[in-house]
Amino acid sequence: MHKKLTTLIIFFIAWLLLFTIAKPLSAQEEDTDKSNLLKLNKLSGRDERRTGVHDGNLVYTRFSNFGNLGSRYEPPKMEWPKGSGIWYGFEFIMIAGAEVVDAHGDTIHIMSENYTNPKSFDIAPDGSHTYGWEPLPGYFNDGPENIDNYPAMSHKPETWPKSWPYDYPGEPGSRDGKWNGEFGAYTRADQESYYVMDDRNNDEFDYYPFIGSSEDSADFPTGRRGLGLQVKVRGYQWVQVEAEDILIVRYDIKNVSDKDLEKVVFGMYIDPAVGGEGDSMDDDAYFDTEDDITYCWDLDGYDNKGRPGVGYFGFAFLESPGDPLNGIDDDEDGLVDERQDNDRGSYIFGPIGNFGPPKYHWEGDEDGDWRPYHDANENGKWDEGEDIFDDKGSDGIGPYDQDYPGPDLDGTEANGMPDQGEPNFGKTDNDESDQIGLTSFLLRPAGNISDDERLWNEMTPGLFGGALPSNLAFIYGSGYFSLPKGETRKFAIACLFGNDFDDILRNKRTMQRIYDADYNFTKPPLLPTLKATAGDGKVILRWDSRAEQSIDPIYGKDFEGYLIYRSTDPSFNSIKTITDAYGNPIFWKPIAQFDLKDGLTGPHPIQTGESGAHFAMGEDTGLQYYFVDEDVDNGRTYYYAVTSYDKGYDEDFYDRGIVDEPLLAPVAPSECSKIIQTDLVGNVINIGRNCAVVVPNAPSAGYVEGNIGQGVVHKSGIATGSVNVNVLLADSLKDNHTYRITFKDSSLARYTQSVIVEDVTLQDTVYVVTPYDEFELGNEIIDGLQFEFNNDSAKVTDFGWIKGEANMPATVALLESNKSLPLPEDFEIRVMQANADTSFDPLPFLRKPVNFQLWSTTTNKKYKFLFNEKTNKDGMLNFGDEIVVAYNIEGFRYNTAWRIVFGDSSEVENPRAPEEGDVFFFEVSKPFTSDDVYEFITYTSKRDKKLAADNLDNIYVVPDPYVVSASWEKPLFYSSGRGERRIDFVNLPTECTIRIFTISGRLVKTIEHRSTISNGSESWDLISDDGLTVSYGVYIFHVQAPGLGEKIGKFALIK
Repeated sequence: MHKKLTTLIIFFIAWLLLFTIAKPLSAQEEDTDKSNLLKLNKLSGRDERRTGVHDGNLVYTRFSNFGNLGSRYEPPKMEWPKGSGIWYGFEFIMIAGAEVVDAHGDTIHIMSENYTNPKSFDIAPDGSHTYGWEPLPGYFNDGPENIDNYPAMSHKPETWPKSWPYDYPGEPGSRDGKWNGEFGAYTRADQESYYVMDDRNNDEFDYYPFIGSSEDSADFPTGRRGLGLQVKVRGYQWVQVEAEDILIVRYDIKNVSDKDLEKVVFGMYIDPAVGGEGDSMDDDAYFDTEDDITYCWDLDGYDNKGRPGVGYFGFAFLESPGDPLNGIDDDEDGLVDERQDNDRGSYIFGPIGNFGPPKYHWEGDEDGDWRPYHDANENGKWDEGEDIFDDKGSDGIGPYDQDYPGPDLDGTEANGMPDQGEPNFGKTDNDESDQIGLTSFLLRPAGNISDDERLWNEMTPGLFGGALPSNLAFIYGSGYFSLPKGETRKFAIACLFGNDFDDILRNKRTMQRIYDADYNFTKPPLLPTLKATAGDGKVILRWDSRAEQSIDPIYGKDFEGYLIYRSTDPSFNSIKTITDAYGNPIFWKPIAQFDLKDGLTGPHPIQTGESGAHFAMGEDTGLQYYFVDEDVDNGRTYYYAVTSYDKGYDEDFYDRGIVDEPLLAPVAPSECSKIIQTDLVGNVINIGRNCAVVVPNAPSAGYVEGNIGQGVVHKSGIATGSVNVNVLLADSLKDNHTYRITFKDSSLARYTQSVIVEDVTLQDTVYVVTPYDEFELGNEIIDGLQFEFNNDSAKVTDFGWIKGEANMPATVALLESNKSLPLPEDFEIRVMQANADTSFDPLPFLRKPVNFQLWSTTTNKKYKFLFNEKTNKDGMLNFGDEIVVAYNIEGFRYNTAWRIVFGDSSEVENPRAPEEGDVFFFEVSKPFTSDDVYEFITYTSKRDKKLAADNLDNIYVVPDPYVVSASWEKPLFYSSGRGERRIDFVNLPTECTIRIFTISGRLVKTIEHRSTISNGSESWDLISDDGLTVSYGVYIFHVQAPGLGEKIGKFALIK
């Protein structure tokens, strides 16, 4: 009896766990299906199966390395836009089938797919395996570094295998440690995925594609059966606005068997749920053969939670499996039977179809768009500095690309001929293939696709239509085409989303042009590296300048600026509020923008795609590498991103000096990505290098913020500019450290040449800027400090008579001469008796005695001067006279500075010439020089125990009362229930114990708070120590801080 009870309890717990953890389609029945699926995985030995997540733009979905998009069980399932929680389907199955003759001489149809719905398994009678695709080993990292157990993805090096199964032509091992992309190691998209699968397990029929060993004709698990198909699958996502609603998947299908396949069809089974789980009964679907697109939508436009605005979703052929052997121009591009697996052939003059007039080109480059390197100096070889264009070699990476490994070992780089792996030739040129397009579309009930004959018939070319079922699914296909042994056919589909049909069609047509141009996006600048620091009611952002070194393969160094974004959701959907000409959201609204001072301001002249929207280029603010956001609430989670964007291009940019290259194609700007990845309940699991997640909070009780004491002291020097030091990161300040700021200058005019910042306490130079650039230093944060320099150039700021009754008008300015330098000193002209001094002239006989002297009041030094008398030649200072400061005199060589010209007597009433004792002065602003020394002392943040004790009364709860939910709680994404619940205790000391009681005195929760001095808050999720959600009502809290005291307060939870 005891044994039976134990067994029953164990069974109940296992059932409960399965019910809790699994995310079924329709309650408990699907949990059982999932359990059966897990058992089957173990029985069939499908250890290579992996599932990843594409989240490189607004399309957010799982994908599996056995041919499927979406997921039957776990979100995200084709969610759009990312972060909305609205998904558009379950599972989308890639299908390939062929007509063959079996071992008995019968004509049969074999279909390979892998549908994970246990009710529709195409499964062996003994339950050992399914008849369909399985992934091949070696295309992902199966080690512990691959924490998420993903297939290989370009942005996650930890998912790459230690050694790829295949290498670049002629380069053994060359792919190891690099991304194994369609374009070599070059990552064409912002996010890519890659896996390989085959159909060897599909041994349902007596068809044997391989001729040879007994193993080839054996059944599962040792045999190689199916149709002998092997498929390379690549996923692509771009963040550019033109492609942000699209996931592209490229399938390269190779017949690796020993037999030709004469009649092949390819397509997908689509199980939509537009609006989410439980909302699929009002879906509809249709097709458009002109644009090779199938699409579906929700009839009432509401999702499963009653929210309006559900969009359109569909699949479109960007490229379909063509037949290069049928002698027909299938895709009507003016070229017959073009292909991507041919060699370069001969260099000929001839037609290139609809791609332009006849021209010289290589035979294998049918559309004539491959470009060799430019031999500018005509020496017969490529030299550094010359354009290499498409002649990059078989690895697809040229000298101007990021992570360039050096010339290709096989000699293909800059050899003047197209080679497989280079841009715009062969497998990388999407226009070099014939295409059949969409040939079938059938509405049908969701469910069973295990009947091969039925599935073959449903994909019959020319079959379009079907009745609308209550639980909609549809199948689309492209066929028939031949696939001889050893040959490869490919197709690329775009999974598209839009707000309405017009939007989705625009997206498809835009993407088609981009695909036909070999994904010819301009490459956005590199991601900057962002660091964020939370403060009290503020967030400090800092980033580096690596994006400014980006090189676009076509447009060169085209960086333009930075955009700073803040959102309350990790997908930044809440700030995507700038719409295009059709009312669709297209751009995110930044909180700040910093751009180059290059005259490129306002809306960009080239629209983004066909949207009618123009990217805002900034206002010539100049670049900056930090930003302090003070428009935040303590306790709330904020998601930040700093993105880089480029200049784009227009026809007059070269003439305006905006770019260095003339005669390039006009293009809209490109902006880099911003990705924060979350799990199913909204917890952040991955943060892009240019993103940050920050929660500003009040500091702990007794917190004394770091400061610079008495401020900056001008210890010596005469500079009239200012030096301000701002504390940005108070907790990063060094305690009781003296800093000194000094300068270097030129010897004569004393122009500021450099600035040096020293930590005197450590006897360490912490920063040097040479040549002097106050903007550069002002953008740096050094030891938590930001410096502001306002340097004055030497110019006259004031002048006039300060002693006596003289009223001669005057002007003071720098003498226009190549000998003149703006001497940064103040001067007085002191009128005395005759022969008080002698004027200067390089010719001694032209010097004359005068009745005044010229003195620098800055250095207390008497200066030489040139003197020109306009009227009276008597050596007495008078109306119309002119004085020029002269210095650095060596024989006939000298410099001049300020020129004082006294006006005519007619310019004033009652003119009075100066007399003995009269003084004329002029002041000059002065730059920082080597004479100037500034010092200040830093004090780091600290905890004042007495102040902490006095501040205990400031402890309180927010929000109070708590009503349903608080603004800073994370949104509910996919899980059931009401989502996160949270209150915060604020102004706590660094160490304390919080006890929460009911109004009757029952202890509900004990929280131990331990924090740094900068964090004085502690959150409570409203779960008791017993693991139960607390009820609504009034609660008492008691805070006990060792050595400081205690605080008692109350708060309310209101339903």
